[in-house]
Amino acid sequence: EMPEMDGYVLTKLIKSDVRFKGIPVIMHSSLSSNANKAMGSSVGVDAYVAKFDPAILSETLMPYLQR
Repeated sequence: EMPEMDGYVLTKLIKSDVRFKGIPVIMHSSLSSNANKAMGSSVGVDAYVAKFDPAILSETLMPYLQR
């Protein structure tokens, strides 16, 4: 849990700031329902990975790290 804002608000702020244009946002959350993924998509999340599966997290991150 983030103390001041949640990941959706943070993503929206990052995506609306031109200084961060082109920086991908990967949401890694224990909240992984379709509704949570849709909310992430609506604020510009580039990928959404449920917590506690390191293999999927790694597979998701590698293409972004290789850019």
